[in-house]
Amino acid sequence: MFVLIAHFDAGGEPPAGSWEAVRLLGDQPDTRALRWARSTEDPGRWVLVAEFDTAAAFRRAQSPLPVRAALIPWLAAAATSAAFEVIAAVDSGVWSEPEVIVDDPSR
Repeated sequence: MFVLIAHFDAGGEPPAGSWEAVRLLGDQPDTRALRWARSTEDPGRWVLVAEFDTAAAFRRAQSPLPVRAALIPWLAAAATSAAFEVIAAVDSGVWSEPEVIVDDPSR
């Protein structure tokens, strides 16, 4: 499983283009789950967490032109954004350790 995490520092309103980018990515068949959240302590801080089953699914979800046109510039404006491979997870109280398929980044 892979997750995309992006942090945004904005005013009290969501960053420009947020709703379109989030909706388009969330509507993709390869997007397993998506959360768009605002900090409860600082209304200017926002975070996107999106899950994908594989690295290929992560790329496919971003490949349609309307998604790329909205998502790529929006993510470029994030304070930080990166994709991560999940090495351990718990869903509804059940722990799992998905097969790691990406080589160790320190190699």
